[in-house]
Amino acid sequence: MKKLALFTRTGILFACMFLLLQGLALAAGDFKFITTEDLKKKMDAGEKFLLVDALSPIEFDEMSIKGSVNIPSSRVKAGHPLLPADKGGLIVFYCKGPKCNKSRAAAENAQKLGYTNILVYNDGIPAWAKAGLPMDHAVEYPKLKTARLAPKELQAQLGTVEVLDIRGKEHLELGKIKGAINISFDDLDTEFAKLPKGKKIVIVDHAGKQVNIAAKFLHMKGYADPAVLDGGILAWLRDGLPVEK
Repeated sequence: MKKLALFTRTGILFACMFLLLQGLALAAGDFKFITTEDLKKKMDAGEKFLLVDALSPIEFDEMSIKGSVNIPSSRVKAGHPLLPADKGGLIVFYCKGPKCNKSRAAAENAQKLGYTNILVYNDGIPAWAKAGLPMDHAVEYPKLKTARLAPKELQAQLGTVEVLDIRGKEHLELGKIKGAINISFDDLDTEFAKLPKGKKIVIVDHAGKQVNIAAKFLHMKGYADPAVLDGGILAWLRDGLPVEK
């Protein structure tokens, strides 16, 4: 029991330190924010700039700011066809609000590529939608009552279910559940067919925030009743359950 308690405390401490360091790294970019009012003014004035949704394609299809394009933060790389050739042109990145780090991660990646005129719309989709401003909805995902498994419930089912880990590389350092298939959420729209349809799929993310929409997407693609890990890998670690590197 003492060893288990030590493992749990160590796992939680490591996770907290990892998140702190990640936050400091993003803050190092020192990006300027743009308000909802000022972003609308630029759009109404017809100013030329690129408005980028830094979320996954699955999230972008469900809801996005009208007139924006989708470049997931992990795909802000040299050669992306939607990135402008002019590195001095204005790019505005957004995602799901102040608690979402995708817009800042995308801005940091763009800065590394040499783009010099970057703004982050930190209030993002929630503020834009609340203001009643134009949104696009390319896809309406099915309503789904998704089964949520506690960490120990999932552990008891390992070997009989297919665990899908949708975390990106930035979170995989915390370790993976043994036997899990990793397809990042940014790539799930194109790589979901790698998953078998003969097994129940249980979706795991970082903290339980993205699994619901991932489950709806898979259900729409013909995967019957996917389940999710409640609380993500952080909950798994809090319960002192093993991971592999």
